[in-house]
Amino acid sequence: MVLSRDRERLEAIEHILDELREREPGTVIIVEGDRDVASLTALDVPPPIVKLNQGVSLLNLCEELAREHEAFIVLTDWDRKGGQLASHLERHFRSTGANVDVDTRRRLKMTLPYQIHDIESLDGHVERLRAAVRV
Repeated sequence: MVLSRDRERLEAIEHILDELREREPGTVIIVEGDRDVASLTALDVPPPIVKLNQGVSLLNLCEELAREHEAFIVLTDWDRKGGQLASHLERHFRSTGANVDVDTRRRLKMTLPYQIHDIESLDGHVERLRAAVRV
């Protein structure tokens, strides 16, 4: 029973990761920090992955990125702060006319257990699921 649930969860997460790996060229993934970038990189999600904490305001960062790119996937953490950031990012990117995806963040959250609250934990969780399914 547990193995079946782990297998289903892993398949759902892998499907979303495949979408991120195969996204339209130039679509930027937005995360909160360096460890989030490292987690996605460990899961073979290719760049561009941009972290928010760059010392500029959110609005300025969104405007700057929107000058160079047309589409964004917001993958902030699933805590209160991450939810607020996702809302602000969506609003700022939409105001520039950019295409912004916050649905992938929501779908990923729905596939994860309640203990996983951040992107930086994603690679470790996926590895644990892969190991459990192989047993």
